[in-house]
Amino acid sequence: MIGVILFTLMSFIISILLVFLNNFLEKNEKEEEILKALPGYNCGSCGFGSCSGMKDALLKDKNVISKCKFVKNKEEIMKIIENL
Repeated sequence: MIGVILFTLMSFIISILLVFLNNFLEKNEKEEEILKALPGYNCGSCGFGSCSGMKDALLKDKNVISKCKFVKNKEEIMKIIENL
């Protein structure tokens, strides 16, 4: 009986871990998509220091995309952000 309870508890904990890791990995994939869509100059003209800084700012507020002078396809980035 104790074995069944322990097995059930372990299965529950592992399932929670798998759900958390899946969400974490999916978010990282979306962040990589945003980073690939940015120009990659890391010029800092947007005020965020680099394209990685811009990506982090975009995750908080999608309207900061207008600060990047070199981005070519703003619509693509907006679609990625909306699907997060």
